[in-house]
Amino acid sequence: MIIEPLAGALGAEIRGVSLAQADAAAWARIHAAFLEHSVLVFRGQALEPADIMEIGARFGPPCEYPFVTGMEGYPHIFEIVKAEDETKNFGGNWHSDTTYLAQPPLATLLYAVESPAYGGDTLFASTRAAYDALSEGMRTLADKLIGINSAGLKHSGGRHDLHKNISGMKIHGTESAERYQYEHPVARTHPDTGRKALYVSRSHTVRFKDMTEEESRPLIDWFQAHQTRPEFTCRVRWTPGTLTVWDNRCTQHNAINDYHGRRRHMRRLTVGPQKPF
Repeated sequence: MIIEPLAGALGAEIRGVSLAQADAAAWARIHAAFLEHSVLVFRGQALEPADIMEIGARFGPPCEYPFVTGMEGYPHIFEIVKAEDETKNFGGNWHSDTTYLAQPPLATLLYAVESPAYGGDTLFASTRAAYDALSEGMRTLADKLIGINSAGLKHSGGRHDLHKNISGMKIHGTESAERYQYEHPVARTHPDTGRKALYVSRSHTVRFKDMTEEESRPLIDWFQAHQTRPEFTCRVRWTPGTLTVWDNRCTQHNAINDYHGRRRHMRRLTVGPQKPF
């Protein structure tokens, strides 16, 4: 097994392992790399939905996604397809997955079934490195803040409009998106490493507790710009058979929408429901 870092702040590509056949020793190294690098890329993996479920179980039990119906027989895996005639994509903004739930997933698995010859990459940012880079005064402030996170996507055009025009996604429940709202600390502690990371996004955090949206917005915007500075990021290029697993507790991601006219087909699974603290 070869573990090769992708960038200074986060990310690693792991070669020389077939995930569907990995033994306990291999998984011990993978889990250690996951905690160190936060984003792991595995290429050349021929995975069926059952394999994705088994790999996901190595990180935690599957999570529900309340707005999309999963694959037949695999309700926790859903297809993300952007067809040649579509211009909107899924996940095209900086965020950590489903922060509006009481127990968001600790990890997301994304598997490429089809990918364009170029374009359609995903950016990742280390919110752990971003927290570490804060001034003492800003860290003190972040440690005290509680974010109110909503599924309403007020600042991204609304969840229903986002999902309804993306083929391959069987939407449901989008009319009740606003009721999915939860409070989480803006600076959360990783239960395995003990390190802190920022847990706030322009996509999902609508305000801070005991503050208005108007008062909160400038600071949310500042945190978002800070944690996605280039030195905190890495970039993953997709090819068919690539599986990427990332740690939602200390990263954000952004699917780049730069491949109009070319098809992209992914399968997504979130695992490990865990309450931030």
